[in-house]
Amino acid sequence: MATSTLEIPAPVSTKFCYDHVDKFSVEKFALTQYSSRFTAKYSEERTLFQIEHKKTNHRNSTYTVCDSMERPLVQVSKKLGEWRPTWEAIRANGDQQPVFVMKKSNLNPLNKNFDVFLGTNISMSRPDFTIKRDFFSNNYTICYKDKPIAQATQQRNFMRTLFNVIIQPGVDRAFITSLVVIFIIKITENDPLK
Repeated sequence: MATSTLEIPAPVSTKFCYDHVDKFSVEKFALTQYSSRFTAKYSEERTLFQIEHKKTNHRNSTYTVCDSMERPLVQVSKKLGEWRPTWEAIRANGDQQPVFVMKKSNLNPLNKNFDVFLGTNISMSRPDFTIKRDFFSNNYTICYKDKPIAQATQQRNFMRTLFNVIIQPGVDRAFITSLVVIFIIKITENDPLK
């Protein structure tokens, strides 16, 4: 696994790490009851990532994060049968290599925090990243070693769910986009991970 310039792991790729603060939005448009479209783009409408949604069965869906040229990077899906609601991301190149696992910090329904374990963290004894959610809103702070590296703030809109994202230098944008896609799915599908 590569690391970014600030020694923050880059789970997807270092080519999505920049040396400046970056701002973009991730949004989901509801097309029909069974289909939707996600995009991550800059304010000037330049596409950063596209997210493809594929329903695998009546209980689960797969979301593929693609770069701006529509090359698949990561597949995100909910793991079924876990005590704590858990999401898993694997490489989309077909080798099934785990990128990260995100799960609720504990079973307490009042807890709104999440732990993220990278694919190389097999023991899962300590999370590599933590996500803190504001108790009364859907605003998230993503931390590495207790240092905030990204913020995702929900903006409510009719027929779409939108998060504005601010990322610190040296952070993998594809990784953060994958996490924000999970936040959007939780909100729009009324997931118990809330």
